[in-house]
Amino acid sequence: MFLFISFNEPNWIKRTTDNIVHAPMSPRQAPRRMHTRCRALKTKKMKSSLIIIGILIATLTNFQSSKKGNLSNENKIKVLAELISDEGGSKIQISKYRILKTIQGKITNDTIQVGYYFYNEFKLKPKTSILTLKKYNGNSKIKDYYIFPEYNPSKGIEKVKISTIDFKYWEGCETGNGNCNPLIFKRQTKKEKWYLVLPCGGTSTTVFLSQKEGIPEEEEIIQKNEISYSKCPPIFELTNLNDGKYYAYMLACGLGGQIEINLKTNME
Repeated sequence: MFLFISFNEPNWIKRTTDNIVHAPMSPRQAPRRMHTRCRALKTKKMKSSLIIIGILIATLTNFQSSKKGNLSNENKIKVLAELISDEGGSKIQISKYRILKTIQGKITNDTIQVGYYFYNEFKLKPKTSILTLKKYNGNSKIKDYYIFPEYNPSKGIEKVKISTIDFKYWEGCETGNGNCNPLIFKRQTKKEKWYLVLPCGGTSTTVFLSQKEGIPEEEEIIQKNEISYSKCPPIFELTNLNDGKYYAYMLACGLGGQIEINLKTNME
């Protein structure tokens, strides 16, 4: 007779597939374990909420920054101007400019006054320049008052060379009753920013710049300026043009015809 002895596994032992033995929780341990799990779950949810809030804040901040950037760009004013005089001042210095051409934004008058801090003063301001400005929105008794960015002329003045052709000369070329010798314009170097200011021809002016004598074909036009009287004067940029002979042809109700201009550089 054989005696078989069986050892049944006690109920308080639980076997797992990886041979790890765990003791069951006692009635006192169960609530503590449940509390720990709930606390971990709350912590996880809190972290997720903080991440979402962080993303929202970053998105709103970027949106606001972008919005501000667009507004500042919209409020930016750029003009081609000629220095009339330095008016002086104490903390805020004032310079008076004559506007030759509005490039961007709106200007209230042909003559404006621009303010800047005395410690940012330019010792030698260029006679002609492109000004980057901002309209002053505070209380001021000064009319047509603008300021440089951060009240700093170095951030608002770009030196340029300006050549001009007056109405009388062009009219003499048109009628044949005046001196119409070819014009010669010179620059020191080809790195100079250079503009040519033309006379206004009437309520509407169209001017072509080309190297062809007579009215140029469309493919022969180097630059074209088609403006109303309120946008006068017409201006050509000469900065990137090579030295040589050019022709400007105007179509307008009060002035017209063609003139010859020659560009030369003193230092190559």
